[in-house]
Amino acid sequence: MKPNMHECIEAIEAVLPRVVTEWEMLGDPTEEGAVWGFDLEEDDASGFVVLESNQGTYDVPTVSVALSLGPVSEADRDEVLDMLAVSAQLLDACMTITPPIGEEGEEYFLIQTKFLAKDFSEARMIAAINSLVTQLEMFFGGRSDA
Repeated sequence: MKPNMHECIEAIEAVLPRVVTEWEMLGDPTEEGAVWGFDLEEDDASGFVVLESNQGTYDVPTVSVALSLGPVSEADRDEVLDMLAVSAQLLDACMTITPPIGEEGEEYFLIQTKFLAKDFSEARMIAAINSLVTQLEMFFGGRSDA
């Protein structure tokens, strides 16, 4: 049985205060999904949790947990190519770029992992964050946009 979007939002908002230092929902949730920003003080990192309904494609809600690697505007061509090369080496994760967000419409590099919303739990989110932080440290020396 697949979870409904309201149940997914409630589950995410119950877990976030136990896992991250600070968090906030970015915008209003829609039938397509919701986005939260968060900070991890102990890892000096920030990121996002994205809930997607996937209506019309998979029709199965998914959750992405992502850590920010910084604004695209601060990277030169070689850094972009390096990030693309690293993406192929990641385990259960990938590199991506956000659409323009915030008042300035900034785009950000992210390292992210995605899983089924029905599998979302505190343990799953902690495991996702730990995996991303480990890979971030391995490939980027801990670089993040905290």
